[in-house]
Amino acid sequence: MPEVLDEDILRELMVRCTSDLFAPPAAADAAIRRQRRRRLRTRALTAAGTAAAAGIAVGTMASASGRSGPGGIGGAGAGTQGPAIRLTAAQQALFSLSTAAAAQPQPSGRYVVQAEKATTIETGSGGSTSEIGPKTSVIDTVTGGGVTYQDITVSGAGVGSTPAPPGVLNAPAGSSPTRAQLDALPTDPSALRATLLAQAKQQAAQAQQYMEQLKKAKKAYPVATDPLSDDDLVFEQATDLLWEPHLSPQLRSALYKVLADTPGVTVQTGARDSSGRAATEISRYQAPGKTTVETFEDPATGATLESAWRSPGEFDEDLYLSTTYTNTIPADPYQS
Repeated sequence: MPEVLDEDILRELMVRCTSDLFAPPAAADAAIRRQRRRRLRTRALTAAGTAAAAGIAVGTMASASGRSGPGGIGGAGAGTQGPAIRLTAAQQALFSLSTAAAAQPQPSGRYVVQAEKATTIETGSGGSTSEIGPKTSVIDTVTGGGVTYQDITVSGAGVGSTPAPPGVLNAPAGSSPTRAQLDALPTDPSALRATLLAQAKQQAAQAQQYMEQLKKAKKAYPVATDPLSDDDLVFEQATDLLWEPHLSPQLRSALYKVLADTPGVTVQTGARDSSGRAATEISRYQAPGKTTVETFEDPATGATLESAWRSPGEFDEDLYLSTTYTNTIPADPYQS
């Protein structure tokens, strides 16, 4: 670890890709979360899929007794034994998303190109709104590298405290998960939940180790809050992973099944994202940090449209404007 320890290094540590850990940290405290929300992400989104979820009925289904059973709700053991279980309205909506995502064609093209816009609204004393973007992120699904083009437009009160990033950011290989890494994740809901939880806990341990180094170096470091529960961690990991552009049909479908089996998840059908698009809103409140994590999904395709975080005095959102696929890196769309 270098001697210069600052929040930029902290941010880089928390989004660093390793062979089996690549999702953003779910167990870090509020300061780390703020860095994560504002990091210049180089990933993109789409719905991926074939008919992985075919045959899953919405409404009444059979499952082994217990919360998870063999394979969890809708997992490998569903429909084989035990009493019938009536799904809640939230679970029905999540299984509907699972089916929709699985029915989409597998996207092709080495590079994913996504335009997005980030907004922060401070609701404290005086209040302010800052908007950065739009920006266009290009991810290389083979190497995990890429580039982000930005018009670096920053507007709203209080933007003087928000440094404008460069117009072009280059991401080295490994900055984002590759298609091969994503394909290596399990698609059985129970196994996937266990993997997500293990990732979150290992990331939390890495964050704690780094904060200890900051403390020893007498640098400013975040103060840990009450730990998140396992369900908190799984929810964040799953919703973060849904944002990835090159998920396999089976994996995107399985993530919705994991969410359907996670207590405390709230689902609102007939919602709208901040641009007015029809959406299914999935959210969960986290007592530590008093934060509500939200994600908006396209009910027709299972694609993520928007991610948002609500906490006392602040609202952050990332709105995904468009996603395309190509075999060549496009030119900077904001270059004058």
